[in-house]
Amino acid sequence: MTSELPAGWESATLGEIGRYLNGRGFKKSEWSTTGRPIIRIQNLTGSGSHFNYFDGELAEEHTARPGDLLISWAATLGVFVWPGPEAAINQHIFKVDSFIDRDFHRYLVEYSLDHLARNTHGSGMVHITRGRFDRTPVAIPPLAEQRRIVKALDNHFSRLDAAVAGFKVIERRERLLAESLTSRAVTGRLLVMESSPLESGIELRREILIERSNKVPRRRATPVAPAMEFPAEVPDHWAMASIDELAFNIEYGSSAKTGEQEQASDVAVLRMGNLQSGCVDTTKLKYLPASHEDCQKLLLADGDLLFNRTNSAELVGKAAVYRSDLGPMTFASYLIRCQFVQGVIPEWVNLVINSTYGRKYVSSVASQQVGQANVNGKKLAAMPIPLPSTAEQRRILDEISRQQARLTQLRQLTEQTKSRAVALRRSMLSFAFTGKLVPQDPGDEPASKLLARIKSEHQRNSRRSGGIGPQSSSASSTYIKEELPL
Repeated sequence: MTSELPAGWESATLGEIGRYLNGRGFKKSEWSTTGRPIIRIQNLTGSGSHFNYFDGELAEEHTARPGDLLISWAATLGVFVWPGPEAAINQHIFKVDSFIDRDFHRYLVEYSLDHLARNTHGSGMVHITRGRFDRTPVAIPPLAEQRRIVKALDNHFSRLDAAVAGFKVIERRERLLAESLTSRAVTGRLLVMESSPLESGIELRREILIERSNKVPRRRATPVAPAMEFPAEVPDHWAMASIDELAFNIEYGSSAKTGEQEQASDVAVLRMGNLQSGCVDTTKLKYLPASHEDCQKLLLADGDLLFNRTNSAELVGKAAVYRSDLGPMTFASYLIRCQFVQGVIPEWVNLVINSTYGRKYVSSVASQQVGQANVNGKKLAAMPIPLPSTAEQRRILDEISRQQARLTQLRQLTEQTKSRAVALRRSMLSFAFTGKLVPQDPGDEPASKLLARIKSEHQRNSRRSGGIGPQSSSASSTYIKEELPL
């Protein structure tokens, strides 16, 4: 808010221009398959479409009807207009009772939440309390100007929203293209062989099994066969092998307790969160002292493939290849290490595991536990892997790397354009709430009279309910204690 307000505008706070009624905490025992859908934050943000239902009596302040203004105030912050149907509001969501123009209020809350987020230290909004939210200063224009501002913003944002929707379509196409690229690569359809290859995967598999028998301890000398047929056709000159047939070592990681780095010699420990999009992500690492026995016994070697054996059903089975230029590292117990014999390029196996076909295998063998899925070492060992010759593996990997680089450039361009759209929206809201978007009209009733009427209404309601101030209304029990994070 600027220090000098435009003519007719008035200073206020978010708490003065509306009531914010918190949703109800529904127990699992109250969930049903009929009744009103229960609105959770993911249903507002679009990260989840599944609804639970409540088939019982519901207070008015916990009921959302089409057109109601809702604010998600935990984890993901945002303001939304509920499209319907009539629904039950879960906790961590406010239903807004606006004392000003509702659409103006929606834009004002969006602008205020963004401003609070960008001016708060720490992660997300964990340090923004309900009290601070209510005390957030805002500038209120005359009611007539509020409506002119809404009309102008709606006009500008309709075009901007259409552009953002187009970006989302592009992102979906990028994901589908990336999946198609990988699927064609691991089934031999990415490159067309101009003539019969001089080397075949069949010959390579025979050589691999001989080398493996010389490296693997006697108790594991006989490898397990693929657990199932590969669910797609591959070229005739390719072989099909299990991971166990291609690897001379498959083992679990360290269960030792890790911590922050204390000595320069401490060894980084890769955990399941360090496997992202088929690559090793080193942004958040934990460490073990270099003297720890696991740092010697389980030290990663160049080309080791890491497989995430326990995670959510969506993430279990992700994999990545460690390369020595990342520095000395070991790995945690929720990961499995695979070390391959000569002739098998680790990135090739990684490509297969992370492909649609690899994901299908993982889903078919994963055992479900409470909130977790697990794929043990035996099931990993039996995963079928299409096997071209080493030279063809390298050719395909080079080609997919080249095409993925193009997709990355397109993705970066899309992200840059989306960031510009966000910045433009932020700029337009800033113009709107500093009186620069639409002209002022001296004939408008000043905002001071609107706020005076709101205050007078608060006082009347307070006298009826026997309380003091606007928060002592009949809905006072729905307010969150100020100490709770917004």
